[in-house]
Amino acid sequence: MELTATGLGSGLDVKGLVDQLVAAERQPVSNRLNLREARANAELSALGKFKSALASFEESLDALSELEKFQQRITSVSDDTLITASADSAAVPGRYSVQVGALATAQKIASGPFASADAAVGDGQLSISVAGATANIIIDPTANTLADIRDAINDSLDNPGVLATIVNATDGAHLVLSSAETGALNTITVAATGGDGGLDQLIYDAAAPSNPMTELEAAADAEVRIDGFTVRSATNDVAGAIEGVTINLLEADPGELIDLSVDFDQTAANAAVGAFVNAYNSLIDTIKEVTAFNAETGEAAPLLGDSVVRGVKDSLRRALGNAFDIPGASFRTLADIGITTEASGNLELDDTKLSESITASFDGVGELFANADGIVAALQVRLEGVMSSTGPIDARETRLKDQLEFLGDQRTRLDERMERVRERLLDQFNAMDRLVASLQNTSAFLARELG
Repeated sequence: MELTATGLGSGLDVKGLVDQLVAAERQPVSNRLNLREARANAELSALGKFKSALASFEESLDALSELEKFQQRITSVSDDTLITASADSAAVPGRYSVQVGALATAQKIASGPFASADAAVGDGQLSISVAGATANIIIDPTANTLADIRDAINDSLDNPGVLATIVNATDGAHLVLSSAETGALNTITVAATGGDGGLDQLIYDAAAPSNPMTELEAAADAEVRIDGFTVRSATNDVAGAIEGVTINLLEADPGELIDLSVDFDQTAANAAVGAFVNAYNSLIDTIKEVTAFNAETGEAAPLLGDSVVRGVKDSLRRALGNAFDIPGASFRTLADIGITTEASGNLELDDTKLSESITASFDGVGELFANADGIVAALQVRLEGVMSSTGPIDARETRLKDQLEFLGDQRTRLDERMERVRERLLDQFNAMDRLVASLQNTSAFLARELG
């Protein structure tokens, strides 16, 4: 019977020998692939850190990129149950005295009582007008109940700003029409024409001597006194009376004086500048990490000597060190407002000097950053070129990913070649094993014959 089990003829561990021979042949190539993969992955990871730090720094510029974002105002009121206030960058810091004489109200009118919401009212055409806009609503004889009329008004595509509801009271169901907008100009007029005359029960005209519908609440403007001057507003948000300031009226109290103050939001400005400095320093620290060299161990970081990283660092540093020619500006350099560059490359912020600069010229500090010829614009130009999808970082990442894919293919081909080597060696050792077995059988036969 022919031997098929490996090693039985020779007594050798053929499988173990083949494994060792294959491993010995694989190791040099596998080590080279491992080294190249490790380098590519390390470089890809370092580029990811660098790109993330750049993105964070770019994001920190957003709060400084527009004057309105930087030059925020803060408001305070002595009684926030009566008013609240907000201010934009057009507001001039100041102190104001406010009295709320009356709130703006929306007109509300109601019909007389009907037996129920399902009671028939009449058919024809209802013409509802508010502030010069009119909706002509046809009430069909087959859909002429109080509820049908409510729905027809609310569903009208030309609805001029009226909400129709039904209130079921002890005396019956009432159709209530409310203006969607406050203010004296937003009065409701209801006219009825044609049909069976039943819609005449819903007529309302403030100028008429009498009306079938009753006014529940008049349309009125808000009235507020600011530093003794009377201001009227169609809404309870009074904007423009003080430039850049919106006063939100909550409750009327004619005899109550409310103090309103508008100030520069120095806290927000300080925070925005501080975030900018911290983001830049974080970027520099990341650059140091990915380009470091340990003289004692000889170990180099993945991006040591990288031209892209070095170019970005040098470009940003030059931009931050520039003097910016901004017409009429109070400050021309970062050092003017307390931001200097240390020997390490990091920025150092003098909080006291920054606060003094903001106090001296709040707009000037904002202009230094947000002006079209200022710091943020200069930095954004440099970052856009590097961070774009066609920039050097994305291009490098693409090359590294392609390289890793190529190395993966190389490893697959190595595995396939090693499998062929394994099969060849097994065939050779098995042939030897069969030969040894045959020789051993011949030797045993001769020993018996000659013995």
